[in-house]
Amino acid sequence: MKILVIGSGGREHALCLALSQSPSCESLFVLPGNPGMKAVSKLEFIPGKVTDLEYILKTSQELAIDLVVVGPEDPLSLGLADLLRSHGISVYGPGKFAAQLESSKAFSKEFMKKYNIPTANYKTVENFEDAKYVIKHWPEESGIVVKASALAQGKGVVVAQDKDEAIKACFDFFENDECSITTDKIVLEERLIGEELSSFAICDGHDYFYLGHACDYKRVHDNDLGPNTGGMGGYTPNRWPGPKAIEQIHDIVKKTINGMKEEGFLFIGTLFIGLMINGDEVKVIEFNVRLGDPETQMLLPRVQGDLASLLFKASTESLKDQHDVKLDDNECVHIVLTSGGYPSVDKTPLLLNQEIHGFETINDPDLFLYFAGVKTNPEGKLVNSGGRVLGVTAKAETIEQARKMAYEAIQKINFSGSHYRRDIAKIQRGHLR
Repeated sequence: MKILVIGSGGREHALCLALSQSPSCESLFVLPGNPGMKAVSKLEFIPGKVTDLEYILKTSQELAIDLVVVGPEDPLSLGLADLLRSHGISVYGPGKFAAQLESSKAFSKEFMKKYNIPTANYKTVENFEDAKYVIKHWPEESGIVVKASALAQGKGVVVAQDKDEAIKACFDFFENDECSITTDKIVLEERLIGEELSSFAICDGHDYFYLGHACDYKRVHDNDLGPNTGGMGGYTPNRWPGPKAIEQIHDIVKKTINGMKEEGFLFIGTLFIGLMINGDEVKVIEFNVRLGDPETQMLLPRVQGDLASLLFKASTESLKDQHDVKLDDNECVHIVLTSGGYPSVDKTPLLLNQEIHGFETINDPDLFLYFAGVKTNPEGKLVNSGGRVLGVTAKAETIEQARKMAYEAIQKINFSGSHYRRDIAKIQRGHLR
């Protein structure tokens, strides 16, 4: 197969590396990719924007691409998968309607309510005045979480400590020009108690392959302090959650796939379920419709078999024929290195264009280095160009071994202003929200 990967981050780096090792992958392209990916075998770079749908279609046709794998959420929410499919190109990713599970928190909550998928009680508001009214009458004992309905790169959620903080978050999202997040709707939710888990299912509209689950860390600072980010790292817990919770997760996947079919749309692509687990009770925090970042960087190193074939079978509604892909028994820990000023929710400038040192020393086969926000400067040196710059994944028999390896590796890499959390996987089985 000729495969085209859409995207430029750490998730896409992990995808390209895994796909390049797939027996059924003859040639591999990435649009646009980043220069940190240049060591991936078979990989060719195509300049362009991930939101330029017509250009992606034209490129796919000119290269006679057999499979397009869409990494980020923006092109999916714009309808890239629909456009490609309408021209006979196989694509791994949902159409625009199904992508609303991520692009609209309001749509997602209504979908869960309609198809009896367990989630937090909620109220959707469309302006700041209504938000203030709802919050002032919100039950104190329920706690309150403020979610921008629109896409916000993982930064549009505020777990408010009190009603004043909730009102401020609504003001920021609705009316504050200094806030980088804008939305036309906000979902107000009761605060769920428990431990978070991200689960992933590769879906073909009818069947699914359970890719596994991971615990990630959203807050920028240790001990879950500071604003939410796109993800600061995480780990893959093999011994948690228990069988009753896993059974409920599979039930949620089935209800979602069947619900989409009831709506008249097949869900083809990755169903990413953010979950809160409290004992044997499982509730959905949110849906995403693509592989997670940084969860992909933890899960793909454990994949055994032909990933390219698996994604092609999903894209062609033939997952029932899949028998050759599984996860190994190891565990992974992933740590993200970010730029100074990240996540810049208040539009604080990031400290960019700093030369990255030490990454050449990472050469252990059980260590995986994934680049995201990087570019080359005029001297040809790799420098940081975004918030999340790179990540290191370590794979070992236990989380403790993987954690030690990952931190030893990340400490060898640095650039001016660089920052990483030092408590990833220190306390296991998820982390209290």
